[in-house]
Amino acid sequence: MGKAPSDMFFESEVRLEYEGRLLLDSLCDRFTYHSREDWIDRLTRGLVTINGATANVETVAHRGDKVVYHVENYSEPEVPTDFETVFEDDEFILVAKPAGVPVHHTGRIFYNTFAAIIRREFDSETATPMHRLDRDTGGLILFARYGETAARFQKNLDRILLRKFYLAVVRGKFPEGEVECHMPLREDPEDPIRLRMHHREGGKECFTRFKLVRHLDCPEIAPELSLVEAELITGRKHQIRAHLAEMGYPIVGDRLYYRDGEFYQKLAQGGELTDEDIKVLGAHNQMLFAYKVELQLPYWKEPRTFESHAYPADMAKLLAE
Repeated sequence: MGKAPSDMFFESEVRLEYEGRLLLDSLCDRFTYHSREDWIDRLTRGLVTINGATANVETVAHRGDKVVYHVENYSEPEVPTDFETVFEDDEFILVAKPAGVPVHHTGRIFYNTFAAIIRREFDSETATPMHRLDRDTGGLILFARYGETAARFQKNLDRILLRKFYLAVVRGKFPEGEVECHMPLREDPEDPIRLRMHHREGGKECFTRFKLVRHLDCPEIAPELSLVEAELITGRKHQIRAHLAEMGYPIVGDRLYYRDGEFYQKLAQGGELTDEDIKVLGAHNQMLFAYKVELQLPYWKEPRTFESHAYPADMAKLLAE
C-alpha cells in the first residue's frame, strides 16, 4: 500500500448534456485539472479511448459512452495510508482514518483516497463510506463492505449510526459543563475562501453539543487551551470547526478557520507551510478527532459503543502530557 502506480487509467461515462458534442468539450468541462490545450495534446497522443477505440480531437461523444484516460508517469502527493481497524463483520467495517488523507478523490489524489485504501486492504471493490470526514480530520468512519449494503442503509443512516463524538483541542478557556450551539451555518459568497462556513441567518440548521473535558497547559502553543468533547446532533459541512471558531475557540492546527484562513490560502496558492507557520498553527494537523461512535446494527439486540485513540502525533503527544 502507498505509492501510486506510474501508469493509471481513469474511467468515466459521457453525461446526457454532452450527447452529440465533441468528446474534447466534455473532457474540458468536467476534468478541469488539464487545460484545453493539454486535453488536445492527450487526445492527439492517443491517451484517451472511447468504448475501447482510440479517440481524437474530432471524436463525437454520446450519452453512456465509456471513456478511459491513460495517465503516464502518474504521481500524486503523499498521504498517510495507515489506519486502525476497530470493528468488522460480514457487512460493515469501522476504521480510524488518519488525518491528512481525503475520503474521496480530489483534483490531485485518486489512488490513495481513504475509500480506495480500504477497498484494496479489504479486497472489496464496492466498500463504501457511510459518512465522511474532512481530509484534515482523523477518526472513526463506518464503511459498508459492499455496495448493496450501503444502498440498503445510506438513507436511514441514523438508525444504525446513533451517535458520533469528537475530541478537539481548542484555544482559550472553554467554560465548565455542557454548551449547546445552534448557530445556523452557510457559505458566504463574499468570502474569498468560498468553502468556509459562517454563522449567518438563513443558513442550515446546525446543532452541536459541547462539553469540557479538561483544561490543558501548553504555553508554547497558547496561553490557554482546552480539550472539548463535541457530539454532532446534525451533520453539516465543517460544523464543529465552524461552531468552535464562531464561539471564539478555534481548533489548534485548523488552517481554514484560524487567523482568517491565511495558512489555507497559502497552500491553495501553491505555497508550503514553514516551520514558523506550523509553530503559529500549533500542530501539523488540526487537533480534531472522531473518537467515539454508538452503533446499532440491525442484527444486534443492543447498541454498542466503539472508541479509537489513534490521534495525530501532535495531539497524542499533548494529551499524554
